[in-house]
Amino acid sequence: MKTGDLSGWFTQKEMAGGGALADMGVHAIDTVRYILGDPKPVQVYAKIGTFYGNYDVDDSGIIIITWDNGTTSIIESGWWQPHMDGPEAGTGLYGTTGYASLFPTFLKLKLGNVTGKFDAKLPERKEHCDQVIYDRQMAHFVECISSRKQPLPGLAEGQIILDIVDAAYKSSVIGEAVDL
Repeated sequence: MKTGDLSGWFTQKEMAGGGALADMGVHAIDTVRYILGDPKPVQVYAKIGTFYGNYDVDDSGIIIITWDNGTTSIIESGWWQPHMDGPEAGTGLYGTTGYASLFPTFLKLKLGNVTGKFDAKLPERKEHCDQVIYDRQMAHFVECISSRKQPLPGLAEGQIILDIVDAAYKSSVIGEAVDL
C-alpha cells in the first residue's frame, strides 16, 4: 500500500503503463503462481479502477484467475486499502479438505477438523526494504549475464505475469472474462 502523495510519472499511464496492478499486483500474481506450482492461466476476469485519487492509472483492482490445474485465484491490488488486515499483503489458500491463510501478523491453518494458529514473528517493518535485497538481486543478474545462465525467474515467467496483467486490464474495460 502506497502512502503519501502519488504524483509525477508514477501516476501517468503514458509513462508508467499502469497503476496499482502493474506496480503491486504483479508480485501477488507471481507469488500465487509459485505457491500453486507455476500453473498457466486459462481465463482472467477483473474489475479495476481509480477510486481514491485524481490520476489516469488504476489505484485498486480485483482479479479472478482460472488456472490450467483447475484452481481459481482472487488477487487484490491497491495503493489505498484502508480496511486491510495488514500493511501490504495477505495470502489465503482454500481447498476441499482445508485452508491456510497468512496475514502479516499470523498464520492460520486448517486441515480437516484440526485448526492451528501460529505467530508469524515477522521482523519489524521498515519503511523500505534493506539494501541487501537489491544487492543480491543485482549480483544474481550480473552472474546470469556473465555466465549466460538463465535468471530466476526467467523470461517465460515474466511473460506469463504480463499476459495476465494485460488480460486483466482488457477484462476490466470490456466487462467480460478474457481467455488466454
